[in-house]
Amino acid sequence: EILLTRTGRTSLALGGGVFANVRLNRALLENTRAERLFIFPAMGDEGLPVGGCLLHLRERDGGATWQAQRRPLRSLYLGRDHDAGFAAAARRLPNVTECADRPVARAVDALAAGRIVAIYTGRMEFGPRALGARSILAAPTRAEINDSLNKRLERSEFMPFAPVVLEEEAATVFDVTPGNAHAARFMTITCDVKPEWRERIPAVVHVDGSARPQTIRRDDNPLYFDVLAAYYARTGLPVLVNTSFNVHEEPIVNTPEEALRSLVEGRVDHILTQSAFFSCGRSG
Repeated sequence: EILLTRTGRTSLALGGGVFANVRLNRALLENTRAERLFIFPAMGDEGLPVGGCLLHLRERDGGATWQAQRRPLRSLYLGRDHDAGFAAAARRLPNVTECADRPVARAVDALAAGRIVAIYTGRMEFGPRALGARSILAAPTRAEINDSLNKRLERSEFMPFAPVVLEEEAATVFDVTPGNAHAARFMTITCDVKPEWRERIPAVVHVDGSARPQTIRRDDNPLYFDVLAAYYARTGLPVLVNTSFNVHEEPIVNTPEEALRSLVEGRVDHILTQSAFFSCGRSG
């Protein structure tokens, strides 16, 4: 508050591990004169190289040029892309089946039936949040999905799940405002779930009625968006559960082999990629 008052600014940008605390970030927006809030999504030590690059550019080009060339962060899909090798890796596993016919529709059918679908597409996310490149998706309609997913992923029972929501529907379901909308693109802030939606999507609602949403537009991740849009058309719900594609205390999956191991072990029921829908004989 002192900094905002001293500078006369109303936009607040934050970085550093303390701002992994999404409730703190919300409190800073709601209890200061800040009108807009942005948290650098790779807020831990992994974000230091980005800061170093920005500092170098400022020192090299000067403050005026640096300021003039700034632009909002639009994507965190900066990791390696293994899509080309996924199908070949799957074909080496005798119990894994591949279906290239209407993969998005098949994924939506599975989600609507209460099954767990992992999405593996394009370049991996940079930072601690799963944002639809290496994510596990589920229907948000049953609160008990939290318990079953936590058991399958060997996670602690208190770990909540976050929602992904179509950007154009975000303000209908959640208290997404111009102040927190950019932060919500990267799942770095909480906000209230609208009261009329809390019973419709109980799997993503915290005990205080809040959630930590990720908003998504098609330009960011077409496959991720298309699944959610098709699920919305099928169910009237523009929201899915989104949690990271990993077992507790293991890193998020990176290679096709790591993703397929989760499928074979029954951690997930299906995997959706850009080109196909994969299942395992043990998961039906």
